Amino acid sequence: MKLVRSSKFVLAATVIALVAAMVAPAFASAATLKLSGSTTVYPVAQLLATGYKAKTGNNVTVTGGGSSVGIKDALAGRVDVGMSSRDLKDSEKSSGAVETVFARDALTIVVNPKNTVKNLTEEQVRSIYRGEITNWKQVGGANRRIVLVGRTAASGTYEFFKEKFLLGKRQSSKTRAYSSNGMVRSAVKANKGAIGYVSMAYVDKRVRALKIGGISATKANAASGAYLYVRPLYWITKGAPNGEAKAFIDWTKTSAGQKIVQKEFLHY
Repeated sequence: MKLVRSSKFVLAATVIALVAAMVAPAFASAATLKLSGSTTVYPVAQLLATGYKAKTGNNVTVTGGGSSVGIKDALAGRVDVGMSSRDLKDSEKSSGAVETVFARDALTIVVNPKNTVKNLTEEQVRSIYRGEITNWKQVGGANRRIVLVGRTAASGTYEFFKEKFLLGKRQSSKTRAYSSNGMVRSAVKANKGAIGYVSMAYVDKRVRALKIGGISATKANAASGAYLYVRPLYWITKGAPNGEAKAFIDWTKTSAGQKIVQKEFLHY
């Protein structure tokens, strides 16, 4: 009797071990990629993460922080892929950072929906953010103080705005600087006198995009080149992409990935 019981125990243990051996590789094969960086890229990265998991079963976690944060995280090995809405600096390239374009975005100048101003020139935007134009009546609007809203130094959106609109100069020290596009949008929504700048993906009923030089900030105008303030969006890796990071990056550039990208942005 003891022998029979012992044999049954051994058989059961063997079956359990075989099942565990068969199941374990399935769990082990589900990779988890980590992404961080640009808050411009963040929303579409989440959509791409969902699409990639549906295709491969592999998880992709996404956090924000700004383009500079994503680049630093990628170089430090804290994430597999950084997200950036600005070009790499020479110092970052020399440290091994590699950029891969996967989309294009238009930078938009936004105001509170109750603001009557519809159009500004590039020069007027520059004068506003240098603190030279301080009241909306100076550009055809109501007699209301202009409240400057912008991004922090870690932001790729700020770097692009500084390059294209401010010609390399810093925004006024009176600018209320925020760490994300969403926070800029909320600040502009909350103040009738506010002006801000965000990715085109963040323009909705809460804010209104201004025409610049008479040209609307639409996808069509950005794609045609009529709207001038268009920038590439990047995946950042330390060294050339490889392994699961390369598989993910390559997939975002396929027709399936680009279909998701074009819900928010322009194709690469």
